[in-house]
Amino acid sequence: MEQTLPLISVIVPVYNVENYIHRCVDSIINQTYKNLEIILVDDGSPDNCGYICDEYARKDNRIVVVHQTNGGLSAARNAGLDICRGEYIGFVDSDDCIHPEMYERLYNDICKYHVRLAFCHPNMCRGEIPDVEEGLSTECRDKEFVILKSMTEQIWWSAWTKLYERSLFAEIRYPQGKTNEDYAITMYIYDQCDRIAINYNKLYNYCVRENSICTSPLNLKKFDQIDNTLDVLLYMEDRHPEWKKAAESVFITTLIKLLGMSINATEKKYDLKKKEIFNYIRTYYKSAVLNPYILFKQKLMLTAAYLHPLCFKCLFKLYMIIQRIK
Repeated sequence: MEQTLPLISVIVPVYNVENYIHRCVDSIINQTYKNLEIILVDDGSPDNCGYICDEYARKDNRIVVVHQTNGGLSAARNAGLDICRGEYIGFVDSDDCIHPEMYERLYNDICKYHVRLAFCHPNMCRGEIPDVEEGLSTECRDKEFVILKSMTEQIWWSAWTKLYERSLFAEIRYPQGKTNEDYAITMYIYDQCDRIAINYNKLYNYCVRENSICTSPLNLKKFDQIDNTLDVLLYMEDRHPEWKKAAESVFITTLIKLLGMSINATEKKYDLKKKEIFNYIRTYYKSAVLNPYILFKQKLMLTAAYLHPLCFKCLFKLYMIIQRIK
């Protein structure tokens, strides 16, 4: 029976995760869905990850190892996409792990609803993997619901909670050299689907750790979020103008967040980025203050930034004091 099931290619970018990679790969090997191609992409990892990957490949013939010079998460995912053979594709980050039935359940959702894409919810973990509620519902919704909810609630962006029909990546690759790339690529993939299956069970264990891409302190790579959210805004403006306001809310929220993170940064390397943000705020201000998806407190911050950088700095400082008091 297992041989009749389609092949699923699971792509795992690997970099500097020696303490976590066994947990990750073991969780994929032990999936109840057995017809897997597991592609471990050693992205020039400076620790023993490359050796560990090769050891796994010697023990399990479903595992393929790619060794390459460090190019970042997008380059590693693309390397896997370029060689994968599966009819379906999934991604797992190498410091995370997955529920034993994740891919079986997502594949069943795809078959049940006759869709090209199914996704589950993440289980946010700090330290030990906690037990999660089981038996939650699965539903099928049209892409408008998924895209609008993704943008207005800023959820469901990640690459790694999903099982994709291979054809969805026929003309799509992740932008190399960029971080926070999931958002734009996920929106473009959603737009190729008519309907999408949503599994509300938390089947993907997202393990929060220090010094990961998401939790690292301010650095220039953080500002890649500006390009990614602007790309989606322009894409929606061109192809789906009815969703433009939702995309604009993500872009404006990103500008305010990054400005808040960088407003007290004195290093000259951030000067151009802050100037870029203020220029975007001046460009989009009149539209943004009338945007129903943007919160009132964000509009206050936006107005302060529009008036003068010092106004924003003072208001942001006051906001942070209030947050600490709460």
